[in-house]
Amino acid sequence: MKVSLEFLYHFRCDRCTQWWSRADIEPQLGEIVYCPYCGHENTVEGIQTFRDAARNATKSSCLDRKPDGE
Repeated sequence: MKVSLEFLYHFRCDRCTQWWSRADIEPQLGEIVYCPYCGHENTVEGIQTFRDAARNATKSSCLDRKPDGE
C-alpha cells in the first residue's frame, strides 16, 4: 500500500470573509492572494497550523486528552 500526504491551506478573505482552500502550495508571508469570491487583494500575514491552534485552544483540546474508548 502506498500513502500520500496532501497539505490543504485555508484562506479567509479580509473583505467578504468567505473561505477557500489551496492544496500543496505553501503560502509565503507577504504573498498576495486574491479572493475567488469578491476579487479582494489579501496579503498573507501569518500561517497558523492546526497543531498551534489546538495547543492554544481551551483545556478541552484534543491534544490534552486521550481518545474516546481508551
